[in-house]
Amino acid sequence: MGLAAVAVFVTSAFASSTSIGMTSAQSGMIVDNAAVAGNATVFDGSTIQTKGYSRIQLNDGASLGLGAGSTVRVFANHLSLQSGAAEVQSKSKFEIDAGRVKIVPSDATSVARVKIDSGNTVLVTALNSPVTVMNDSGVVVAHVMPGLPLSFMPQAGSFDSTGCVLQKSGAAIITDSSGSQVTELRGADLRKAIGNTVHVKGTVNSSATPAGGASSVVTVTSSEITTKGGCSALATKLGATTAPAGLAVAATTGAATATATGAVAAGAGAGAAAGAGLGTAAIAGIVVGAAAVVSVSAAAAAGAFSSTSP
Repeated sequence: MGLAAVAVFVTSAFASSTSIGMTSAQSGMIVDNAAVAGNATVFDGSTIQTKGYSRIQLNDGASLGLGAGSTVRVFANHLSLQSGAAEVQSKSKFEIDAGRVKIVPSDATSVARVKIDSGNTVLVTALNSPVTVMNDSGVVVAHVMPGLPLSFMPQAGSFDSTGCVLQKSGAAIITDSSGSQVTELRGADLRKAIGNTVHVKGTVNSSATPAGGASSVVTVTSSEITTKGGCSALATKLGATTAPAGLAVAATTGAATATATGAVAAGAGAGAAAGAGLGTAAIAGIVVGAAAVVSVSAAAAAGAFSSTSP
């Protein structure tokens, strides 16, 4: 079947749908169950399966890249990544949905690269500007910075993170090494932990309103100081303190407890994320996000996405 015949088939099959852009591939692809050798019209809700690297140019200016062996469903304002890898650059905050994780470029210059790896791990890389990662409720989980990729995977019911524990506005908070992700800690006596790097385990209380500039609240089940001191710079940056004086009673007596409907766990360890032309990278420090059934670890998709673009 020639390209012209394929284009006619696709157009006629979606005559009542809205065209949202064009897709092209060097190695062929399948668009809405029709084999395509070159270019094809993309409609709102089209399913695309790639053989090699493919591109999608949407009418609103969003530019999408699809890795070899990827399956996606494309809509006017987001792409649902079912398998493989995709990247997006858009002035209109075009979103990539990957399982229970949503990825959005932070500005018009951002390029977000996403890959679903084995075990449904979602690997996220920001190429030149920060990328925002949210859970399926739209709550921010992490801000992925250029050169500091992260991986996300389903993990229900627990919070597990290591970071600086500080006191701010009478609340105990834990923050990552950049100070961009802050979580309030409740339900344990954390006075000795203030000002130190601490390994904290607990459960996200999604019904609680966080204090101290935090994005979520965690009910602590255990805490262990891993490094004493070293948190003064972060305290200054966040307007917090390394002294426990003024820590509210609610933060130390366990008065605030609840059953969490979701959790975020964050881990520092080096991970590896390979495959489909994607390299590896690792970061130092912990990123802690808001109530979401995902865990965050320090490795993700980096490196060249494609060798030649169609």
